[in-house]
Amino acid sequence: MNILSSIILIVSFIFAVDYESQIQPIFNGNCGNCHLGNSSGGLNLSNYNNLMEGSDDGSVVIPGDHESSVLYDRITRDNSDQGDMPPGNSTLSQAEIDLIAQWIDEGASFEEPTDVVGCTDSNAISCDDDIDALYFPACDTCSDAEPCDNYYNPNATIDNNMCMYDDVPLDNQFIIEYFDVGIDFSSGFSLDWSAFTPPVEIIQYVLQRCADPDGDTDGDGELEFENCSLIIDQDEPYYLDTTFFDEYEMQEDSTIKFTLYVHYPNNNYWGSAHRYYYYDAEPAYMLGDINFDNIINVIDIVSLVNYIVGGNTGLDDLQLLAADFNEDGMVNVLDVVNIVNYILN
Repeated sequence: MNILSSIILIVSFIFAVDYESQIQPIFNGNCGNCHLGNSSGGLNLSNYNNLMEGSDDGSVVIPGDHESSVLYDRITRDNSDQGDMPPGNSTLSQAEIDLIAQWIDEGASFEEPTDVVGCTDSNAISCDDDIDALYFPACDTCSDAEPCDNYYNPNATIDNNMCMYDDVPLDNQFIIEYFDVGIDFSSGFSLDWSAFTPPVEIIQYVLQRCADPDGDTDGDGELEFENCSLIIDQDEPYYLDTTFFDEYEMQEDSTIKFTLYVHYPNNNYWGSAHRYYYYDAEPAYMLGDINFDNIINVIDIVSLVNYIVGGNTGLDDLQLLAADFNEDGMVNVLDVVNIVNYILN
């Protein structure tokens, strides 16, 4: 071996590519839910072991030979070619591609870090929690020596940015108001969960409304909620606002159940973090009772007349709904006449 070759070998050894700090971040930043939160085609790129297990079709990395590795082939295809990764118009930079090729040619090794790698955010799901196996992978393999990557581990000293969460608004953070004739004279529900702050930036909110108009028909003590609709679906553009008006006319004596899903980046399914919120048919106001003292009398008429002639503009939305006595979507002298007749009769 000549001097130049020895120098190159020494430099290559000193500046060898580190998987954890150089390769894994490329996957974290470009491979999204297809190969991080999920395993599209059987390939999971959330950590070294999953990568080296390969896909449904076998190994994707051949140590020492980047040109024969499926992984390298996929990330170097043209955007228009089938199987190009990342798909669409996304692409890795040439520097990232070269780094992956160098790592493969160096033997595709992984040096075990001296520090414990895992999820360090105590707001994330812990293996000690009661986990819904339908939506979250099992914690059977978790231990202090081998912490599950996606769950909080108090012994971890290096965060892998793969934490999973199940934080959703509490009941007092999800405000439901029903309007017989509400915003823009439409019947429906005003929904507000702006008091809720997710622990990390989310991908989207998804919202479902279910109605039970006929109660417990099968006698099992549970409402059926047979009429369900996604009122905020999971299609792009993703919904990130924290208020929503659901134009829906509620039937008498029905019960409504809203389900809010919070889609976190690393959760394996968009419905894994969710909570139910209920609303029954009891009205929030009484028609004609404009000052909300539970009595319909001349004081309400005075408030209504002052509003109509412009002397009192201080009625809020709920008071205006109570003032619309004939429920025609307008507050005017006809409502005054109807309230007077109601009192006299």
